Amino acid sequence: MSKLTASLMAVTLFLLSASVWPQEPAEEMRVLEPGKRFEVGAGIHGTWEFTQRPQIGMVILKIQLFDDKGEKISPLTISGRSDMPSMAGHHDSGDVPLKLNKSRNYLLPVNVVMPGDWEIQLTFRDGERIVLRARILFDV
Repeated sequence: MSKLTASLMAVTLFLLSASVWPQEPAEEMRVLEPGKRFEVGAGIHGTWEFTQRPQIGMVILKIQLFDDKGEKISPLTISGRSDMPSMAGHHDSGDVPLKLNKSRNYLLPVNVVMPGDWEIQLTFRDGERIVLRARILFDV
């Protein structure tokens, strides 16, 4: 057997075994409740709301972060991805960075394409370090 054939067989066996081995369970993400303050860590807390009631079409998620004194701050980067859990992957937005406006609100446009259950997964980062992973659940 040639070295090339042996190498191809080894790679094929590795790929096949990787697909049948049980996957690690997905990290449990905290669900952020509407209208309630959430802790990010290191003296930072936040709130979130939609700029209008979610409906079919584009809706905007607004996140605000505050320090211990209640001052609005923007020290982190936040990314989010939206999808329908009941149809996982069919309407996945991919990972999208939230935009920071002049009022220091983090904004994420969410394209709601059909009625049903929706989820936004959020990742809060301080530089490259992830400080919080959370999700928002809503229905349209």
